[in-house]
Amino acid sequence: MRILIVGGGKVGGYLALLFIAGGHVVTLTEQDRRVAERLAESLDAVVLEGDGTSIDLLKEADVERADWVVAVTGRDEENLVACELAQTLGARRTIARLNDPRNRATFDALGIPVVAVTDLIGEVIEREVDVVELQRLAIIGRGRISLIEVEIPEGVSPQAVADLNLPPQTILVGVARDDRMVVPGAGTVIQPGDRVTAVTAVDQEPEVRWALCGVDRGPDDG
Repeated sequence: MRILIVGGGKVGGYLALLFIAGGHVVTLTEQDRRVAERLAESLDAVVLEGDGTSIDLLKEADVERADWVVAVTGRDEENLVACELAQTLGARRTIARLNDPRNRATFDALGIPVVAVTDLIGEVIEREVDVVELQRLAIIGRGRISLIEVEIPEGVSPQAVADLNLPPQTILVGVARDDRMVVPGAGTVIQPGDRVTAVTAVDQEPEVRWALCGVDRGPDDG
């Protein structure tokens, strides 16, 4: 698929890694020049510096050919406008990050699907996920798939990715270490202090944490 991401912050950058690892063609727009330059150097994607709500920039990004436009800036109004313009210019589907729940009605009225930070917090509390050790960055796939970040604590023995007992359909898409981000391969060794980004089913998050950190899943986790 062709995916256009509007916003190159933490969520946008991780999503780009995720989609690239999945074999998709990614284009990303980012207003901050330094961030755009860093992303262009580290990602196998087209990175355009500029405002994702600009018609000219969206056309330059071939928005009319996009299967998905994913707007994940920190400003709801920008995400809303980017999705509206993308739909008008021919994008097949759009989805937006919702930062302020008071704006949900506006997105709903325009038929733009959203992922809300408050929704994620509610799910973390309900599921009693340890937010210190596991941070959910986004939910995709109609709520079934999550993008998570796990910090490997001190005392955990280093392990190669190939030796990890990860649950089925779990993919490690990034390892942050010493201010660097690398895409892990089978021989990459995960070690304490790493922040590992993974894609997995929502109900398999505890198993991913256990595989990476050796954390007890508890009596009800199987």
